[in-house]
Amino acid sequence: MRPIFPLAFLALASTLYSGSAFAGGIGLVTTAGLHGDRVYSYEEDVNGVATQKAPEDQLNPNFGGGLEIVLGDKDLKIMGIFRGYYLQDAPQQEPQNGPIFNIRDTPRDLGVINAGLQWGILGEPGALQLTIVGTLGAGVFTNDFTGYAMGEAGVGGTWMAARRVQVAASVTGGARYRKRFYPTTNAYLGVRYLFD
Repeated sequence: MRPIFPLAFLALASTLYSGSAFAGGIGLVTTAGLHGDRVYSYEEDVNGVATQKAPEDQLNPNFGGGLEIVLGDKDLKIMGIFRGYYLQDAPQQEPQNGPIFNIRDTPRDLGVINAGLQWGILGEPGALQLTIVGTLGAGVFTNDFTGYAMGEAGVGGTWMAARRVQVAASVTGGARYRKRFYPTTNAYLGVRYLFD
């Protein structure tokens, strides 16, 4: 009996093979924004028993930077985006509604990956262009096991600074998900070296 899976994989791989592909690019990206956090406070009664008060939602800053890979011809209005970057979440603030609290009082370091599409909606890709950006990803590399899934969408722009150098910027809104949804908004600024 012949194994069918290796043969099927080989057939699929042969259809996807391309002789030489020089489209796409690589670049550096920076980011800064705000993200939602939930903090909890407790109140002690006269017997020393602590009871949880209503949780408090906060918006705290974050910033980071890393690498960006773009897929697609620089003359097309649609390009794929893959980002892998370091992100640091600021410490949580003390809650306003209770004397005893449980917060993260140090910055949190994260490794984030996300992928998505950039659509050009106005202008030309080889000059100045207004774009719409959408990505899905996750904060997966954490030192405190608090990873999350995330999705973002927003508007941006690209500008060809030289024949192969593109400056890209975007402002996005979205959500992080870890046991519940938390709002997030971020700005991205990057420089890309395009291969084609």
